[in-house]
Amino acid sequence: MRSSTLRSTALLLGLLTSGISAQNAELTVLHGVPGLSGPVEVFANGGSLFTFDYGDQLGPLSLPAAGYAIDVRLNGVTILTANVNLAADTSYSAIAHLDAAGTPTISLFDNDDSALALPKSRLAIRHTAQAPAVDVVLQQNGATVATFGNLSNPNEVAADVAPGNYSASLFVANTTTRAFGPVDLALEDGYRYIVYAVGDVSGPSFRLLVQRTALTARVTVIHGIPGLPAPVDVFAGNTRLFSFDFGDSQGPLVLNPAQYALSVRLQGQTVLSANPTLAAGDDVTIVAHLDAAGTGNVLSIFANDVSSLTSGARLTVRHTAAAPAVDVALDALGNRVATIRNLSNGNEATAPVPSGLYAASLFAAGTTTRAFGPVALKPATGVHYLVHAIGDLNVGSFTLVVQTIDLAGAVPGSLTASVAGVSCGPTIAPSSAAIQFGEPFSLLIRGGDANAMGVINVGDSNTASGALSLPFSLAGAGAPGCFIATNFLASHPIMLDSNGAASASFVVPRLAFGLPAVYFQAASRTTGNALGLESTDVVELRQN
Repeated sequence: MRSSTLRSTALLLGLLTSGISAQNAELTVLHGVPGLSGPVEVFANGGSLFTFDYGDQLGPLSLPAAGYAIDVRLNGVTILTANVNLAADTSYSAIAHLDAAGTPTISLFDNDDSALALPKSRLAIRHTAQAPAVDVVLQQNGATVATFGNLSNPNEVAADVAPGNYSASLFVANTTTRAFGPVDLALEDGYRYIVYAVGDVSGPSFRLLVQRTALTARVTVIHGIPGLPAPVDVFAGNTRLFSFDFGDSQGPLVLNPAQYALSVRLQGQTVLSANPTLAAGDDVTIVAHLDAAGTGNVLSIFANDVSSLTSGARLTVRHTAAAPAVDVALDALGNRVATIRNLSNGNEATAPVPSGLYAASLFAAGTTTRAFGPVALKPATGVHYLVHAIGDLNVGSFTLVVQTIDLAGAVPGSLTASVAGVSCGPTIAPSSAAIQFGEPFSLLIRGGDANAMGVINVGDSNTASGALSLPFSLAGAGAPGCFIATNFLASHPIMLDSNGAASASFVVPRLAFGLPAVYFQAASRTTGNALGLESTDVVELRQN
């Protein structure tokens, strides 16, 4: 099979062009081996590619078509090797994972990037976990829509399905014994989802990794020309897509990669046209609008930034109105928080902004003369807001059209909990590997000293705490094998019982959608070392 190429895009002279060198292959690499003492470094033919940790995925990398000796090293020592042959113009995924018996190995998969018969989503499930063969059951609204039988490590099943919301469960092959799930699957039109089962199905390390790739392009079209005597029709070739009027927005249209002859027709006559080449993964907005003087009509094509956000929102302002250059001002609680200067017709400016309530105004460039506003704008976390100024500022047709793009994407589940790092005594584990926003989950502490006091520390970094590099060994303080593995944002006290166990309940608020990774590590009193303190391994909570 062949897989989607995530090609780079550029906007040049009204044409979106993209491509991957016909001499290159694409490779995405995933880390599915739990329980290692630290990150691993990946080498190809002796050259270092990157360092990553359990659950991470890197790529796609563009590599010359050739044979490669893949070498995975932990603390400089090779722990896995594989020889792979990568063909030109083909996409692959390589995953380091456990085989069915729990031995680390590397598997290479070809990815199917053939055209979808829209509307469709492509779903592939890859068994790369320490687990026996399973049956995969896909349900929608409580009814079974597909069953994939006897999937064993390291194989896959795949199907093109209607976009929508599903639940998936794994059963021990040929039985009704549920091994995992159900987990929610929200599948978007035109996307491919590759779901990897990794870790040990009988323990807390089991989780799902998701590789989400657009196999199609998305196009939104905005009508920004006022005063026309009738609605306009938009055509792709000779196929009429839709009819709309000033201020209307249509889309996103989901289109297979190709070059398209687009035309805007008024009462049967072509008034504007363009021939964009759309590649898989492109997300564009096409605006039919006036030039700065208001005397000519223009068709502008903008590439939308759909890269993910770790926090806050993304704001783009596009000047597509009959108006001179403007300064865009953003105020919060009466204070100026951002200014975009000298934005002229046909151009745009983009900036990250914290989520919140703002007042947006336009001023004649370089002056304090307000041309428009203020208008309220309330960007939410994980969303790209694209504000298009259209119409004629001088004759009262001026208005704003706002387009929003959810950058979180639709992927299985909401949050995944996994265990990493090392323990020098007690262990910590989540009550479930799949956690939903707004629903309680527990962290379970086991193996500590009886009746000892302790604490669960919560952080958002496992690499640094201020100037301290993590994980930080406590051997020098009298606790060999113990580490500080997360920074401290909050702490939750615990008391271990007579068996050296404890549990604590937490809830991730629904408003936290888009949060970065969160780390939980417990520490408790002990008589087993000179420091009098021992630490657990770490639970990582990460949004899918």
